[in-house]
Amino acid sequence: MREPVPGDRASERMPVRAVQRAFDLLARIGTRKEGATLSELARDSGLPTSTAARLIASLEQTGFVERDADARYRSGPRLLQVGLSALHGSTLYELSEPFLRRLSQASGETANLAIPIDAHQAIYLRQEISPKSIHHATWVGRILPLDRTAVGGALLGRAGAAGYVAMRDTLERDVTAVAAPVHDARGRIVAALSITGPSFRISDDDLVRFGKLVADAARAASLQLGAPGALLAETPEKGGPPT
Repeated sequence: MREPVPGDRASERMPVRAVQRAFDLLARIGTRKEGATLSELARDSGLPTSTAARLIASLEQTGFVERDADARYRSGPRLLQVGLSALHGSTLYELSEPFLRRLSQASGETANLAIPIDAHQAIYLRQEISPKSIHHATWVGRILPLDRTAVGGALLGRAGAAGYVAMRDTLERDVTAVAAPVHDARGRIVAALSITGPSFRISDDDLVRFGKLVADAARAASLQLGAPGALLAETPEKGGPPT
């Protein structure tokens, strides 16, 4: 076998590919609260079982994943440490707390912060849970598609003249959501604020009111991030809530 030569592109691709695969496995483990078996991880990632086993063994040895008594792999202490450090070092995470609290108090529903992962997915980064007895369990860490979601529509720049996106019965039946985009100093959409709740409790009038709440909150959060004021100028509300 030919010895790897420094600078040889073929030899450099092998460790990079292994790192990419390891990160993919970490992401899959980190977003599954119930953990995952080796066979599930191999199937979902499209890797041969032997390759997945070798990568997971390395991740387990370094403390990024751990295996429980049922042979399911879960986030390990090193991964939790990195995740918590990233959260508390995130400007968006810290900035969002008062906005989410006020949104939840004003609407009586759950308020959320989501950020994009890539061109197709987003992740819930922070929530203020509804004080009402009927509400969704925490979605922090949950990955959702940008398509067919209010948060996704906001992140994709589809808020329109009213400044928000409202949807009923999207990923889950009987759930209504309204979301608005948050911009950074360069005018890019970097996050979305949203309100979610059971549809039976949110009338069309409520939806319009919630839409204004999230649009105003997202605009204020954007200004704190240095977004250009002209980009965030209020526009007349048009249209009505979704049917």
